[in-house]
Amino acid sequence: MDEVYTAEERALIELNRERLIHVVEGSEQPRRRGDEHTLGLELERLVVDVTSGEIVSYLDDPGIHQLLEAWTGISPENERVYIDGRLFGMQGTIATPRGPVGISITLEPGSQLEASLGPSPSPLSLMAALEAFDDQFTEACAAIGVDWQLAAIGLNPMAIDPRDVALIPKERYRLMDAYLSKQGFYARDMMRCSASTQVSIDSGEPEELARIYQLAVALGPLVSFLTDNVLSWRGLMGEDTPVMARSRIWDHVDPARCGTVPGTFSADFSAATYVDWLMGVRPILFTSGTGKSVPTGDATMRDIMALRELGPQEIAHLLSMVFPATRLKGFVEIRDADSLPPRLAAAFAAFAKGIFYNPKSFEAAYALLAKGRADADIAEAHRALRKDGWNARVYGLPMATIAGRLIQLTENGLLDQEERNLFHGLSDLWSRGLVPRDLLLRA
Repeated sequence: MDEVYTAEERALIELNRERLIHVVEGSEQPRRRGDEHTLGLELERLVVDVTSGEIVSYLDDPGIHQLLEAWTGISPENERVYIDGRLFGMQGTIATPRGPVGISITLEPGSQLEASLGPSPSPLSLMAALEAFDDQFTEACAAIGVDWQLAAIGLNPMAIDPRDVALIPKERYRLMDAYLSKQGFYARDMMRCSASTQVSIDSGEPEELARIYQLAVALGPLVSFLTDNVLSWRGLMGEDTPVMARSRIWDHVDPARCGTVPGTFSADFSAATYVDWLMGVRPILFTSGTGKSVPTGDATMRDIMALRELGPQEIAHLLSMVFPATRLKGFVEIRDADSLPPRLAAAFAAFAKGIFYNPKSFEAAYALLAKGRADADIAEAHRALRKDGWNARVYGLPMATIAGRLIQLTENGLLDQEERNLFHGLSDLWSRGLVPRDLLLRA
């Protein structure tokens, strides 16, 4: 393949490849202090007008753009993000009773409001930050005279056809929508209608990354099932089921950039494996260091890397244009969970801490779920859980048995009683054979 490039281009590709590997393996992330690992939490939610029951979009009048303009309380280094004169988000810190927590407020393509919090060593701090965020949302709503609420649900329940959901006026999303809608039947459902909870964990030292990543990937189908929070979904291909709806949608987005990274469970998996896969993917668009986005057509990321030495923001952009269920960006981003109410979202962060940050729990979970695994096992686990739910056999074991074992390992791994109490929000559901969707059904 490299023979199509000149010697100068091959040198640039190799230079940019090494930089990507350096970033992916976490070499540029601040190292933890002693044994203090950190967590990041991202929560996407829909904004609902209480009076009409309608989902609020960016350009409505009043709309999300006015909500953001009225937002205060992100301090002290409040930085607002304007693109083409429009406000699309802000970043800074948010004050909580447990101390300040870093925050970034952004919008997803269908006007889903996202709070990205951390890094923090404590899921309790992340929960406090979410509560403070929600208080500020209420204050901003009052400032513009609206009665809106944040709805934690995996899919927009009002959307009959995703094409009826307006995109926010951002060139990046317009280009992605146009490209992905030709690659997968449910790309627009994903972009315009879905909402998730994502937890980021430390990737460890480079030699630890493979096993941490493999366990996160093996957990993926289980997380998708155990955090299922969609009331109903009727797919345009005839599906009529709420069970793991987001998982089904992601199957039909773009197989080239989604799913399981080839070679994840190979004996020699590393950051280089991930980067070499990424280099063969079409980036859809390229956002330069100046912030301008242009379509890239049939060019692959390798082609982009042959153009010039890429800057840090350009490297970060390339990493953001692939969507495996578990992503590497200098940390491990677990993306399988549906949007959850704040306390359950923080409980999910506690789950990740208990499993990944206690050596004994990690080793036991790795042996239970990831050891000897093959890439194809992940898709099979998704199929089994969609078909049989709690009665499914996953990785050779009954789902209920795995859930019970995960509860035990998490509680053993969390040494702080308050963190264990927080995790009980999820473990109490799982131990009764329930998932978050069941709470919505009973409301």
